[in-house]
Amino acid sequence: MGISESSIEGIDELIAKFKQLENVPQSIVTKAAKTGADMALDFALANLQPVNGEFMGRQGRKEQHQGGDLAKAMKLKAEKSVKGKKVYAIDTTWYAKFKDLGFTTRSGKKIEGSHFLKYALTKHYDEIKDAMLEELSKGIDKVVGAK
Repeated sequence: MGISESSIEGIDELIAKFKQLENVPQSIVTKAAKTGADMALDFALANLQPVNGEFMGRQGRKEQHQGGDLAKAMKLKAEKSVKGKKVYAIDTTWYAKFKDLGFTTRSGKKIEGSHFLKYALTKHYDEIKDAMLEELSKGIDKVVGAK
């Protein structure tokens, strides 16, 4: 009984391309993460109503919070991370969390949040993920020379 050897056509080229992926530039990961973060911010801004930062306050009356437009205060902030990983967060004002999550007034009345940040991700997860994967794929194709 003999041992048969099988060979896969193009395996050497595939192995060489995998070795190239070990050194994928951080810029590719960063660009993909930024693409997704930009989309999430855009969806959050689209969900934000009203945009002027006015909402029912702790005293049970409408309040206009100093700091102007809540929409203008929202921006992306990159967190420090290790090579091969990039994390962005939507940075905003202190009162945005009350607008997003809701709260209870001093009299005990529950004010429902608008969930403008939460829905930006949960309702658009697949769109954001696909855009990030597409951007990552384009970058990897450039590294390994795919056509």
